[in-house]
Amino acid sequence: MKKPWLEGTEVIDVNTPVSAWGGWFETFVLTAIVIAASFITQQHDPFRLNGGFPWPLLAPLLAGLRYGFVYGFVSALLILAILGVAINQQWQIATGFPLPWAIGVVVVAMVAGEFRDMWGRRLHRLEGAYQYRAERLEEFTRSYQLLRLSHDRLEQTVANSGFSLREGIMNLQSTLDAIDGLSPSSLQRLIEFIAEYGALTQACIVGIAADRIDTGRILACIGGNFSINGDDSVVMRALESGELAAVNLINEYAMDQDQLLAAIPLADSTGEIHALLAVRSMPFFAFQENNLRLIAVLVAHGVDHLRFGTANSSVGRFIASFERVHQDFSRFKLEATLLRLSGAPGDILNVYGQLRSSVRAIDLMCVARDREKPVIWLLLPLTDTVNARAWMQRADDILASVTSELIAISDIDPQTIRSLEPH
Repeated sequence: MKKPWLEGTEVIDVNTPVSAWGGWFETFVLTAIVIAASFITQQHDPFRLNGGFPWPLLAPLLAGLRYGFVYGFVSALLILAILGVAINQQWQIATGFPLPWAIGVVVVAMVAGEFRDMWGRRLHRLEGAYQYRAERLEEFTRSYQLLRLSHDRLEQTVANSGFSLREGIMNLQSTLDAIDGLSPSSLQRLIEFIAEYGALTQACIVGIAADRIDTGRILACIGGNFSINGDDSVVMRALESGELAAVNLINEYAMDQDQLLAAIPLADSTGEIHALLAVRSMPFFAFQENNLRLIAVLVAHGVDHLRFGTANSSVGRFIASFERVHQDFSRFKLEATLLRLSGAPGDILNVYGQLRSSVRAIDLMCVARDREKPVIWLLLPLTDTVNARAWMQRADDILASVTSELIAISDIDPQTIRSLEPH
């Protein structure tokens, strides 16, 4: 099989043996045609011994060039044999056998045949080298395609699975732990963290003024500065809804006019929008619903942590965290569970001290007053009631002295938490 890069070039296929019978047949036919033509064109001197170009020489010359040394040599011997017969039968006028003429015919046939054999062997080696390289190229191409396909699938798998949301919130809290307030430096830390988890390549946090973005007030940026149109439909949709807006969720005409892929308001748990995260560029495999939801949840938790993370009242932090978890459940169906512990004041304080070293980093606990009695409220984000019960079994020794009430986020009245009073 001829390779595409050898198209138009006659080569020898080393895997296909050459038919010897075809070569011998053509050699004999070619010799016969040349002798016949010589006799027809000049009957008294068909071999041109008395002058002129020796046209019978064409038969061994062409046979040697076409098929090689042996074929040309045999054709020359046939010419000489026919010459001898023609002289003997007086078809060719000659005083004797022309030995120099005969030697010249044989030498020409031998030189032409050897020339053809030498180049045939060279072509044979080249074709073998070409075939070897073609096979290796095909193997490399298959391996490359498989590697690229597996890499694409791996990227999609990583993008779809992403980081654990619980892990992301824990790392976010540790990253922003010592930072207070929504300052440009804290927002820069926040956007760098979001870019790492959400695979953002170009984005910025822009300020808000009079319910519109202030394009001249860029608070934080990654991937280089870029201009933002205040009338961008993605930005307007995000500000109107107070939630994540993406270019694939708006009408087709607006998609042609927009420059942003997504916009996420930096709103705290009270609903106040402090700034807007504008996403200009991100890898194609990362631009999908799960990753955008991950970014929106992390942004919301980051804003709450910067706004309420250092509040003096533990009840205030608990209420703000509950509002965020309740919004996550309403918007993204992220489960959460609350645990209410009641009992004697001494037991409550004792349990509170033991639980502080047992809860997870993302869990939040506070001591509040309910009917003049202290109660412990424990918020377990990203945890359904089944996993919450499993956690309670592990902490059974600590909870044995108090009364436990497990409440799913969907079953609690938000006003119950909002009305909590510090103990």
